[in-house]
Amino acid sequence: MRLQSIFSRLVYPIVVGFLSFQSVAVLADTLDTIKSTGEVKVGYRESSQPVSYAVNDVPTGFVIDLCRDIVANSISPAIHKQVKIKFVPVTAQNRLGMLTDGKIDMECGSTTITEDRLKKVDFSVVDFVTSSRLVALSGAPVTLQALSGKTVALKSGSSHVELLSKMIGNVHVLYVNDAAQGVQAVASKQAAAYLDDEILIQSAIHKAGLDRKNFGFSDPLSVEPYGIALRRGDTAFNVLVNAGIRSNFSHPEKAIASLDSYSSQMGSSVNNLTRDAIRWPAHSRQCSLIDKGDC
Repeated sequence: MRLQSIFSRLVYPIVVGFLSFQSVAVLADTLDTIKSTGEVKVGYRESSQPVSYAVNDVPTGFVIDLCRDIVANSISPAIHKQVKIKFVPVTAQNRLGMLTDGKIDMECGSTTITEDRLKKVDFSVVDFVTSSRLVALSGAPVTLQALSGKTVALKSGSSHVELLSKMIGNVHVLYVNDAAQGVQAVASKQAAAYLDDEILIQSAIHKAGLDRKNFGFSDPLSVEPYGIALRRGDTAFNVLVNAGIRSNFSHPEKAIASLDSYSSQMGSSVNNLTRDAIRWPAHSRQCSLIDKGDC
């Protein structure tokens, strides 16, 4: 083997590794970028009521208000500069990719903390908790056993894809883009059921103007703790985000009342798991029931 070839094989991985490290280091230095631009890029969901959604193209919701507060009262004072927010719409399919690619600095949406996602990004303390359920038309059995051999709608890019595969294998999957399409698939009988976070299903039913009495829910299949997604290893920025959340939640009844004002618009109330998450903010110990053990 030629000496040049041997040298190339030895040096190439080192160079690639060094360049990759440099790229990560550049992306991870979020605070320096914010200082120079005076802007933080916040990813948000357009239809995840009550936590992150849009009304006439204006981002709103409980987590959106929380992120505005973090920017104003935690990030801006830390860099001694008033920081503007650039809101960027994201989807279930592209949200984490946009974060790791630097297209957004924080994702203020409805993203469940899972063990697999923690390998790619970091998460703040828990800011909302829901459960995943199956929804079907009223009168139809809503159990995993009853769905054997039938079509179930699933949101692509969701952790529920793995959840369903672990719980039942003999189903036909109809992939949809969001909860609105999933609920519509059930309403039109394209799918026997749709699996998603309960709060997102309720939001989709409410937004479509459908009667909730026409739908039936299964028992909870998993616990789904949400958090603000952040770039992995971006320690200084992550500390500020978590400090902002803890400061906001230091007045828990005020935070719960704020969330309730959004939840009540869709006929829901704040569940006890979320109330506890606000009263005692902490990182998720049990990420999701699709994961084994604590993470």
